[in-house]
Amino acid sequence: MIKKAGSLFVTAYLLLVFGVYPFYMKEGYVDIGEGKYEFFLYCSLGALFILALISLFYLGQALHENIRQKRAYLIDWERVSLSATDVLLFMYLALVSLSAVLSKFRQEALWGVEGWRMGFVVWAVLCGLYFLVSRLWDAGRVVWSVAILASAVVFLLGITDSFSAYIIPLEIREAGFISTMGNINWFCGYLSVLAPVGICFWFFHKPLAKENKFEKWKAVGLFIYTMIAFMAGLCQGSNSVFLWFGGLFFVLLWIGVERKAWFRRWFFMVFLWGVSGQIIRVLRILCPGKYNYELDNLCGLFTETNVSLWIAVIALLCYLCMAWMQRKSGSMQKDEEEAVSNHIKTVKRTRRIQAAILAAVILCWVILSAVNTWTAFSGFLDAGLFLWNESWGNGRGAALKAGFQMFGEMSFVQKLFGVGPDCFASYAYSIDEIAAGLREYFGASRLTNAHSEPVTSLVNVGVLGTVSYFGFLISFVVRCFKKGTLKPEFFIPAVCVVSYLCHNLVSFAQVLNLPFVMLIVAMGEGMLRRENE
Repeated sequence: MIKKAGSLFVTAYLLLVFGVYPFYMKEGYVDIGEGKYEFFLYCSLGALFILALISLFYLGQALHENIRQKRAYLIDWERVSLSATDVLLFMYLALVSLSAVLSKFRQEALWGVEGWRMGFVVWAVLCGLYFLVSRLWDAGRVVWSVAILASAVVFLLGITDSFSAYIIPLEIREAGFISTMGNINWFCGYLSVLAPVGICFWFFHKPLAKENKFEKWKAVGLFIYTMIAFMAGLCQGSNSVFLWFGGLFFVLLWIGVERKAWFRRWFFMVFLWGVSGQIIRVLRILCPGKYNYELDNLCGLFTETNVSLWIAVIALLCYLCMAWMQRKSGSMQKDEEEAVSNHIKTVKRTRRIQAAILAAVILCWVILSAVNTWTAFSGFLDAGLFLWNESWGNGRGAALKAGFQMFGEMSFVQKLFGVGPDCFASYAYSIDEIAAGLREYFGASRLTNAHSEPVTSLVNVGVLGTVSYFGFLISFVVRCFKKGTLKPEFFIPAVCVVSYLCHNLVSFAQVLNLPFVMLIVAMGEGMLRRENE
């Protein structure tokens, strides 16, 4: 009874966070960072208190029964035991605590920078939520369904705002502030975490021979959701979203080669992405002058030219060719059930090719960028992505340069434990040379992170904190992948984490992506534990 109450309360809390939190605003965009932070913190502290009481009641009751009946098995030890993922998060929490204690900037380390709020308090709350949610939540579809529906509305608002059709009236409106997320970077951070949920449900959807009407409409809804998510990404004018696209397509191809039905659907997904780009193009033609963001970026390239159209055509031809060949051989129905064990050599070979192509692309980019930056021919490539200077990545070059300089200035102890959670800005502006460079490039704007989560993490929590944090996320992904071959639902939280990590190579943790990542990992951990029971 107590466990049931705990599961119901966790579900209610998750519905609040996934369904209500994205839409909460405090005085519109005037104080959205602080408003979102306060909403999440107060709701989460209340939830932590109640969940901790429920857990204590459950453990007390179980121990009482053990003593009374002289038994040792009434506690559900599977829910209490620690996985490798749990251990790494415990290590990270201990290191964040130590980093905050050792920090010279105690106020920022504890509460975080105003408007940003990634200090120790938020990390402690998130870690507590992870352990309680993963132990008390009994996996159910309702939370995923609400997450998909709420994010679909957020994405639609982002699309309409980009075309100056403001459904939610606010006194302050700027092109850089969209939907209910704040600025475009925050929107893309939310997109990178939540969009993979609905896309994965569509990607792994298994057509049934006798689908009922509900299942058919659900499949149609997920199909539409995938289109909306792609359109939302393609019309925001942020180049960082293409790291999300790349990470999403790469990891789903990595998974998709395990079954021919998934492999076919991967090509259809690429087709949908290309069509989404052309729909944005048509909307700009039908609404001249309404699009309120610049086009001199990758979003402009794929939505103002025929590039995405040709991608869609080629992907559709590949999909139709595969479907025709499999139908001709009479294996279409069998392919829906074919598991990796039936063609493991092909899967391994395909993945090696995929990894080799990725490595080659990265190597080519590094070589071209290095030649373009440091030789006498500097500037032969006009694209900013191939020129490493302070302007690289819309100013990310200057932020990354500052981050590396700061790490170089840190003492040995600081390199191990960092300068304190969310103390990037405080430390940066305490060093005259670095502060002068930042003011020269960013002016009055205060740089609070390196616009790269790994670099920001190195400064804030040091090498040990960074290794334990990313180890925590990677260990979770690996464990989900091991289960996902036979039960695809385990792939969903793993794909969300991979998408988040790819996007945040040139972005940052904030109150509208990190809480969702941690809760999705907690839900996935709960699913893994239920599977082992």
